[in-house]
Formats: sequence, C-alpha cells, structure tokens
Amino acid sequence: MTTLVIGIFGHPSDAVLAIEDLKDNGIKAKHISALTKQKSTLERISHDTGIGKTESGAGNAGLFGTAREVGVGLDMINDTAVSAGPAARKLAGADLEDDGLAVSLIGLGIPEADALKYAEHAENERIIVIVDIEENQSRQASEIMERHHAIPLGSAE
Repeated sequence: MTTLVIGIFGHPSDAVLAIEDLKDNGIKAKHISALTKQKSTLERISHDTGIGKTESGAGNAGLFGTAREVGVGLDMINDTAVSAGPAARKLAGADLEDDGLAVSLIGLGIPEADALKYAEHAENERIIVIVDIEENQSRQASEIMERHHAIPLGSAE
C-alpha cells in the first residue's frame, strides 16, 4: 500500500536537494510531484530534478495565459497553482485563493485540515513536494525532507 509524504520548502534549492536525495535513496522521479505558485521556479526545479514537465492547467497557456497573468497582476482574478510530476494533472491550474487547490489535494487523499494548510503555504510561494511511496519507505522520505529544511505544516507567515 502506498502513502503520501509531503514536504514544504521555502527555497527552491532546498526542494531540489530533497528531491535529488529522495532519488539517490531509491525513490523514482515518477513518484515525486511538486507544486507552487511561481511557474518559473517550478520549471527550474523540474528541469534540475527530472520530475516531469511543469503544467499550469487548462487556459493558462498562450494568449489566454498571458491575459490571465495580467488579470492576476491586477487582482482581477485569482492566481492558480503550477505542478510537475505524476500529480500535475490533478493539481495544475487549481485556484490558490479559494479552496480549489485544497479540494484537489483532498482528492489525492490528504485530510481537509491539512489540505487547507498546504494550499496556504503554496499561496505564500512555498514549494510543496509530494512523494507517493510504499508505507515502509515513508519514514526515510520524511527524514530526507527534514534534512533539507522542510517547513512544518503548522508554521505560517
């Protein structure tokens, strides 16, 4: 049976180092996802770690994506999450300011209270790394995340 291990990172280099360490310890990139608010940040993380193409969701590319970015910049519409890895299709494009991302995280099996906190961290431009692994690997994955400065779920700024 698999379980999710989730780490929150304040700096892209910490997320990259954690992902690389996970891979060095036998966790395949195809089991690692990441999400955040900043597309360019996630594109660098994805490129550096090989976890998969960054996706921003339907309607967030091309001319519509440019118009959307202008609307977000003017506070006319809400910002959305970008994601890479196997969970990208479920998480990319989820609304960060309403419950869109939290609902998507709940759909992955994350309890509602935790999903709301993770969504808040993403809104605050932190990087969320999600690893879908066998239960017997969860402790090791958690220790790796902590070693690379994972932020506790309950901390807020």
